[in-house]
Amino acid sequence: MHLRPHDRAAEHARDRRREAAAAPRQARERHVRQLDLVTSEGAAYTAPSGAPLITITAYGTPAPQGAISYNGGGRGYYSNDKALRPWRAAVRDAAMDVLGTHEHRPPTRERKGRSGPCVTCGVPRKDHGRLKGAYVVLMTVTLPPLASPRALPVTRSSGDWDHHGRAIGDALTQASVWADDAQVVDGRVRKFYPGHPLALDRPGAVIQIWRVS
Repeated sequence: MHLRPHDRAAEHARDRRREAAAAPRQARERHVRQLDLVTSEGAAYTAPSGAPLITITAYGTPAPQGAISYNGGGRGYYSNDKALRPWRAAVRDAAMDVLGTHEHRPPTRERKGRSGPCVTCGVPRKDHGRLKGAYVVLMTVTLPPLASPRALPVTRSSGDWDHHGRAIGDALTQASVWADDAQVVDGRVRKFYPGHPLALDRPGAVIQIWRVS
């Protein structure tokens, strides 16, 4: 059967309407398939439950660790180094007290010696961490209270949540909790002021670690 020009135009218009009506359904089907894919691929990972394997409590003034800046001679530094250095030391010392570990001390300060055997125990840096495998970490940071009360630390001065995680993660690596904080496959950082039900009574942090099963 041959369609007249105006009939063909009407047929094309109906086809376009059918395609437009089917598009949302097809999009929903694609979304469902993507969710199924995520669910099936994530089935091998079991989120931790129950008491953590390790709990570390460090007291001090938390300092975020942002990007490294460089001086005219090319030497790297953190702009808040005066605050960051003692905070990382507090986390490091608290972690070493809990796990009974020590820092990796290379035989020389030269770059080539940094991955060599520790002068204290003879273990190379890549094997110096106490924990092996994959881990989940929850960091609860308690910041110094403000002069004017505020429910939650959302001001810029409170620091980005991921920068707090970076400072604590590097301090745990320095304490030889693990060989590298890349072993953390799932992590969360939350920050509060004293007085919040989940906060410490003074500035510091609680670090909870679970092994991935």
